[in-house]
Amino acid sequence: MFIEQIEIIGFRGINQLSLQLNAKASVLIGENRWGRSSLISALKLLSLDNKFYQFVETDFYHDQFQNYGNKISIKITYCEANPNELSNQAYQPLLAVAYPLGADKLRRISYQITAANQNGNIITQHQLVDDLGNACAIENHKLLIANLINLNPVMTLKNSINPENTPNTNQPLSEYYIEQLSNQLKENSAQLSQNELHRGLQAAQALLEYYFVDHEHRFHYKQIAKKNSPRSEDWDSLERINNVLDKLDNDYLRTALLGIFGSIVSAKGDNPLSQSSVPILILEEPESQLHPIILSVGFRLLKHFPTQKIITSNSSDLVSLFPLDSIYRLIRLQDQIVAKYIAPHSLSTGDSRRILFHVLYRRPLALFARCWLLVEGETEVWLLRELAEQSGYHLSSEGIQLLEFAQCGLKPLIKYANKMGIHWYVITDGDMAGKKYAETVQALCPENNNPDNYLTVLPARDIENFLFKHGFSHVYKLVAYNTVQHIDMSVPKIIQKAIHKSSKPDLAIAVCDDAKSRGINAIPRLLTDTFAKIVKISKDLY
Repeated sequence: MFIEQIEIIGFRGINQLSLQLNAKASVLIGENRWGRSSLISALKLLSLDNKFYQFVETDFYHDQFQNYGNKISIKITYCEANPNELSNQAYQPLLAVAYPLGADKLRRISYQITAANQNGNIITQHQLVDDLGNACAIENHKLLIANLINLNPVMTLKNSINPENTPNTNQPLSEYYIEQLSNQLKENSAQLSQNELHRGLQAAQALLEYYFVDHEHRFHYKQIAKKNSPRSEDWDSLERINNVLDKLDNDYLRTALLGIFGSIVSAKGDNPLSQSSVPILILEEPESQLHPIILSVGFRLLKHFPTQKIITSNSSDLVSLFPLDSIYRLIRLQDQIVAKYIAPHSLSTGDSRRILFHVLYRRPLALFARCWLLVEGETEVWLLRELAEQSGYHLSSEGIQLLEFAQCGLKPLIKYANKMGIHWYVITDGDMAGKKYAETVQALCPENNNPDNYLTVLPARDIENFLFKHGFSHVYKLVAYNTVQHIDMSVPKIIQKAIHKSSKPDLAIAVCDDAKSRGINAIPRLLTDTFAKIVKISKDLY
């Protein structure tokens, strides 16, 4: 089973949060103080070490005035990973508390932990509840809860260990699964030599062990493992193994990977996993100690583990390794924390592909932005960022990312931004295409919002003509004809001549250099007002 949903009220730094998770991997991103630590703490209540946790006074949520609440509720809904999973022998005792089959043919089980603070006396309750939130009519709640957690324990790969107990998985069970996995890979790929398999799997083992060492003991672990630490060619071998795994859909391979993981857990000295257990993995900011290349290789491997992964990250490199529907933006509002994500089939296949390529692969940092400034081309991206900085607005520091939409299309970007809780703003030309873009803005502007908070239309056919008419004509004349005097020719032809003799990027640099030499008053008022408006909107969002 996997955790389909967690609902939290009044726990530590979370006033209210309802989060529906992905069955395979959920990557949680957000600004500081979105409640990451509190959410991880709530999930850890489902670990083998924290069964039947009793709340204490500091677990209760308090607001900015330090007034403590008196109620906590944490409700976790588990869902079958595949039809009839609860019919398996290990799960059969839990059938008594499972919801009836839904439209998706999957059954669910809900576990609720509540606490009440009555004049300093804290009463904690652990119950299995039905789909209406009522306690199930059974006597053995604790026995079934323990069974549920034992079968799908939450495990964090950032646990503390004693230096003398550094993981050592050179145990028969681990070697057995490594050998089995190696044999399966050899059968499915003639491209991998025995030496490459050995090196790649040892690198995989080292990576998993690495995640079980906390920051304090990591240096000690590195010193112990230094002689046998993976080299660059070992990571290359693991990447080739990943390429093979990507093409296979083999239950035995997944079982072997899980066996290697289970061996590491046993070697670490934690509560042993039963053969029927499928842990739910939590990784907190795994990018903090790894080179981006190794991070990429490691997470490609982790994707093949037949377990649910819940990951918190501030790394655009890591986020770009996952599909769109695995990415969640968590935003703290005054009375609750909201989760924004892409629900299945909420974007068309074409729109999803465009977002994947133009945002997730090319500019993944944009996923962390508060606001997108959408402009027509790459030249505008560079030009407007420089002019904004000269105007005193550092857009990146304000949570604003510039994205060009000419290749991707404006509609997919706006649709995605709306669903992910990212504000957006469009600067477009005044030509016919620009008018169509303006119509798109008005059509996709969130309901009951003023389109003026989302759009600036330049009063010219394009940004070059706009700048020519607003103080930069001499720049284009110098490039085109090496003079600033009057030229008996239309403005568009002068600009085209300048572009032909130079290029749009070079002209943008020349405009910015000229503006910098003349000061902020040289920048057109329409642009400085637009920058000010976007920055204000970005600051007011949270």
